[in-house]
Amino acid sequence: MTRKSPLGVLCAALLAVSSLATGACKPPEPPKVEDFEAPALASNLPPARVDLPPAQKLEGSLPPETHPDGKMRVDGLMTRREKYFGQKVVVRGFLVEKYECPKESKRCQHPHGYLADTPAGGDKKLLLAGLTESVNEALEAGKEYVVTGTFDQRTQDGFVASIGLLIFESAEGLVLPDPKDGKKRR
Repeated sequence: MTRKSPLGVLCAALLAVSSLATGACKPPEPPKVEDFEAPALASNLPPARVDLPPAQKLEGSLPPETHPDGKMRVDGLMTRREKYFGQKVVVRGFLVEKYECPKESKRCQHPHGYLADTPAGGDKKLLLAGLTESVNEALEAGKEYVVTGTFDQRTQDGFVASIGLLIFESAEGLVLPDPKDGKKRR
């Protein structure tokens, strides 16, 4: 029997450990394509049916931007609001609602109203803000007006509308009372 030197034993041990380590560090084998194939039963079924709604043509469903006379429509302005924020616009619409301060109230909101494309209102109503008391009194619900103003999201007197509001400057055909003699003026 031969005796091994300590160096020989050490080398044999290192060789055994390194062979174990290399075997343990091998990356796992990737799965085979056969593992992902559907069972044979699924091939006998008809293909899956997806029932999606038809694609909508957006441009055709947008309301017109202006009336034939070139004045903005309420729904056209509000649909394309990002294009007009901060700009002066001329809008044709019916005053469908106007704020009246309750007689017994101690505090009232600032005068305002709502414009729409039809006398009945509809889906889109544009907040008309920045009215003075005399303008608010002169406005008549149900009547059509051509209003000039700035289209924005907020007013200095506290109105905020993320969908947009019209800050009143003037209106064609609006008859205001003359503060001096009580007569109406245009």
